[in-house]
Amino acid sequence: MAPSRWRILEGKVAAITGGTTGIGRAIALEYLRQGCNVAINHLGLERDEVHKITLFEEAAAIKAEKVEGEKISRAGDLYEIAGDVTKPETGTILVQKAVDKWGKLDIFVANAGVFEPAEFLT
Repeated sequence: MAPSRWRILEGKVAAITGGTTGIGRAIALEYLRQGCNVAINHLGLERDEVHKITLFEEAAAIKAEKVEGEKISRAGDLYEIAGDVTKPETGTILVQKAVDKWGKLDIFVANAGVFEPAEFLT
């Protein structure tokens, strides 16, 4: 895929829950392409390790892409934090680690496939 010319997220920092597969993964990869640093959250299960590994491989390939005539990549960096987002402390840790690494957090994508049935207004 060709590098994006718009780069509207350049210099931003994002945290994405459920970031190793599906929609979360696609968001993470495009954010990286746009120049955004991305902290992804995942459960850290052994059976899902292949998804994390291939995500980091794709992120490295994006980082290797050069924008027209530039000597270095302008893609963002990827960081991963394992944890279960159904536990409130996991969200706190995800945000804190992103801030510790990059000094801020601009975007939070609550993407993890967590569903708890409840009455509509409760």
